[in-house]
Amino acid sequence: MDQGVLVPSDLPIDDNDLQKIPEFYGGKGRFWVALDGDRVVGSVAVREYKDKTAKLRRMFVQKEYRGTGLGQKLLDTAIQFVQENGYTTITLNTHTNMKRAHHFYEKNKFILVGEKEDECKICYERKI
Repeated sequence: MDQGVLVPSDLPIDDNDLQKIPEFYGGKGRFWVALDGDRVVGSVAVREYKDKTAKLRRMFVQKEYRGTGLGQKLLDTAIQFVQENGYTTITLNTHTNMKRAHHFYEKNKFILVGEKEDECKICYERKI
């Protein structure tokens, strides 16, 4: 894992996990990046959430790479890791406005399990 590669964003990064990737995603978790040369164009992370459940995090593909299959490759990598490490469920939260992401997750057998309207989050899970 290259600690020198930063996930690009138009917003200031104030998320503690992105400042300390090895600490947050080491051990029973992982963090992957997709590169185009030395530019990060996508990412996905998995972190242990609770017993036998992993949490999908940081699923991101730069706008100009969407629709190329890159997101699917990133998700497939994360799911393979989850399977190989004995998790039985993978869960995720996404923003209510991210309709394209909702479709993507549903296409990949994630089931809507809840919504937190006050936090603008939709919760999905998939049995492995």
